[in-house]
Amino acid sequence: MRHRLLPAIIGILYLAHPGCGGSSPTGPADEPTDYRAELRSALVTLSDQPADPLLQLHFNSILQVIEAGDHGWPADDQGIIELWSAFTDPSTPHSPRLPESYLDRSRPLVVSWISPTDGQVSFAWLTLPVGWDPALEYPLYVQLHGLWEVAQNRIPYLAYPFSHPAGSFAFQDGYLMSPWGRGNLWYRGIAETDIWEGIAAVNALVLVDARRRYLCGHSMGGYGAWHIAVRSADSWAALGIHAGALQYDPTELNAAAATALRDLPTYFVVGTSDGLLDVNEMAYTLLQDAGNQNLAFVTFPGGHDYRQADVEAMYLWLRKFESRLDSQETSRLHAQEIPGSSPRQ
Repeated sequence: MRHRLLPAIIGILYLAHPGCGGSSPTGPADEPTDYRAELRSALVTLSDQPADPLLQLHFNSILQVIEAGDHGWPADDQGIIELWSAFTDPSTPHSPRLPESYLDRSRPLVVSWISPTDGQVSFAWLTLPVGWDPALEYPLYVQLHGLWEVAQNRIPYLAYPFSHPAGSFAFQDGYLMSPWGRGNLWYRGIAETDIWEGIAAVNALVLVDARRRYLCGHSMGGYGAWHIAVRSADSWAALGIHAGALQYDPTELNAAAATALRDLPTYFVVGTSDGLLDVNEMAYTLLQDAGNQNLAFVTFPGGHDYRQADVEAMYLWLRKFESRLDSQETSRLHAQEIPGSSPRQ
């Protein structure tokens, strides 16, 4: 099988804090366990195996993110222990040591890169399509997380999918990219740049159908999706706003923004008792007034909830659309000349 491998500087990676964060927790028989050293050893062994090059990149990416992000804080300690458990315990369900756990979409791959903007290591989860054939082009779904304690720092976000195996049919016909986005920075400035750099990293690895790229997000991520799409509407086939925190910047919720999104199919979903219901209704009305012909507004009885059923329904709606790019625009996207790639405060 062939892959378009990400050109990244991996180098020789070391876990930087083998003894920080207080005394090491104890293992069986009260013997100290060096979780960091054991985790590194397991990942290095996996990355050295003559396996699929994409998997090798995945294991090296995890090492790279740990090297860059492990400060020995309590949340880092917990994340390291979760990763250690997932990668060293052979009885772990959907073991991340096994290729089939990525092929059946139980686990995402980790794709890391060194930002050309500020030199920092960033990363995204990348879930493969069902029945993945690396020689084929697939849609790309970019899903932005909400304001989330887990995403505040690299290590907890890195560890999360390895302590919480996935199980959903959402986005199964394409690649699902879930970027770290530099934490909880509302997808502005370097956090917005992070999304575009992540897309470029994915484009360097796998074949993406430039006419079928979708952007969605929940809460803060819903605002981020709106904010990014307003400036790059022709880059997307459809937009999904899941209880978007669109009040974050009122200057982006106006007729000019709606005009920019007039030709972009947009799906809203929000709970009837969510405090963000009104602002999502306002955005929907603005798009209606701008003449957007492909809109959906879905409510459910509940508050600011993130329900998998709503994600799945949004996915089924989004996938119906393709962008109308001409050959020049398609070539630009494949060449990674992506709008919005410079930071903006």
